[in-house]
Amino acid sequence: MIAHGGDVWRVSAELGVDPSEILDFSANINPRGLPPRARERLARDASDARLLSFYPDPSARSLRNALGERLGVAPDAIAVGPGAESLLAPILRYLRPRRALIPVPAFSEYARVCQQQQVEFVPFPLTRAELFQTPLDRLTKCIESESPGIVLLNNPHNPSGAVLSADGVRRILDATNAAGATLLLDEAFVDYVPGLSLACEAAGRAGLVVIRSLTKFFGCPGLRVGYAIAHPDSICAIQSLLPTWPVTQLAMDALTEAVGDYQYAEDSIRENAAQRELLADGLRGLGLFVFPSSANYLFLELRADMPAGAELRARLLARHRILIRNCDSYEGLSPGRYIRVAVRSQAENSQLIWSLTREIGSA
Repeated sequence: MIAHGGDVWRVSAELGVDPSEILDFSANINPRGLPPRARERLARDASDARLLSFYPDPSARSLRNALGERLGVAPDAIAVGPGAESLLAPILRYLRPRRALIPVPAFSEYARVCQQQQVEFVPFPLTRAELFQTPLDRLTKCIESESPGIVLLNNPHNPSGAVLSADGVRRILDATNAAGATLLLDEAFVDYVPGLSLACEAAGRAGLVVIRSLTKFFGCPGLRVGYAIAHPDSICAIQSLLPTWPVTQLAMDALTEAVGDYQYAEDSIRENAAQRELLADGLRGLGLFVFPSSANYLFLELRADMPAGAELRARLLARHRILIRNCDSYEGLSPGRYIRVAVRSQAENSQLIWSLTREIGSA
């Protein structure tokens, strides 16, 4: 089984506790939760027996319209699916690449989906010396020499939180297209740095497909909603490879409300930036190396005299009911030396620092 963050169900069963007792820093979810209007809509719709008797709208019209208005793209350039990850396979089936060039470490689902779709996974190693940031010169040269069918890039990067500028991504896009390939750009966490998104460009040109998550930023991963942005001709083809009813009406209606809450988005970006810096300062005070991040999570390197990542995770769970992400399952990372933690509320972040101090001491 592939390791992911956020598996509170398995962890709580192993510990014999209720999932609500676990403070989850392993999944990068907005701690604000669903915006109030979206919560109210979800509760109201869930109690409406007549609404529950209808099939969902297969066109996801209201959600695509809301996304189109927010992003400044035509709704027919958007396909909605049950989570951003679920869109990877139909996009690969549509593009039919022979090889995929992917910077690593990376989200493990990339390798799994490539294997499922019989696409050769070609790793492009990011290095500790470069702080796991994507080196433009080296990557563009590799694209030219490898001639992959697609380049799969995430921005912000997971697990490091490093970002490429929009112009940097465009440079990779130009190199990818010049090689006759498509750039598949995963912007799952770009809501925290919206100025970096290439969603508008994806809607108007071939050779670029953007995938994005809705439920991470809007704090509701249990609803499972993501979307792709591409030229309408590409979206039509991708849509034909999705289930007829990929998302529940409850989820679509709640997220339609969420997408329209612009104040929630502004507040979330501002609060995340402030709490990220406070948390990073506290973690540095414990002697951890904190990699630069523009997302809602921090990638950390443990000192050699500290417990390994798996042991530290186990201690925090057993003694403090705190779940962190041990990064041993990420390709290209030295085992035992890296962990990742989400940015949560100030009180929760303080609890993490307090617990870590008792397990690894201070610097």
